[in-house]
Amino acid sequence: HTAVTRTDPERDMQFAAITLTLPDGTHFVAFRGTDNTIVGWREDFNMAFESPIPAQAAAIDYLTRVAGEVAGPLIVGGHSKGGNLAVYAAAHADPGIQARIRTVYSFDGPGLDDATMVSDGYAAIAGRIRSFIPQSSVVGLLLAYHPEYTVVKSDSLGLLQHDTFTWQVLGTRFIEAPEVDVGSQLVNQT
Repeated sequence: HTAVTRTDPERDMQFAAITLTLPDGTHFVAFRGTDNTIVGWREDFNMAFESPIPAQAAAIDYLTRVAGEVAGPLIVGGHSKGGNLAVYAAAHADPGIQARIRTVYSFDGPGLDDATMVSDGYAAIAGRIRSFIPQSSVVGLLLAYHPEYTVVKSDSLGLLQHDTFTWQVLGTRFIEAPEVDVGSQLVNQT
């Protein structure tokens, strides 16, 4: 399906998404995280005090458009800012679209603004959110993050654990850790 990439320095927007059709007919709507542009990083910082940021609005539009073009179940997901966009778009989607969403995946994605966290839309999809963070998560514990998450073991240290290629896998599953490490707990409390 359609892949979209947009960068708009005037609006501090960096957005990318693609939809893939899985063998069982489910459509996976994947949002990319921050790229290496200054625009992308500026937009990330804006997330701390602005909602929606332009990429979040674009994510809602993209999910709505895709849901109108394809039939069947949807899975929505992403890594880093892409995880935030996935959860945000699902929480702000029309109820008919929300009913088609099987699962929302956030891989070390930052949390949401407080208004979204207490919204009816978030409540409607909260039970389908699967949030994964590494042992030394910083990004995934920013803002108001999903209270239920799976901690994944990593073979790297500190912020380098944000790279999902450092996450430990056995077969088709992540190797889990019982909780985030002390450094992540201190960052979260701070």
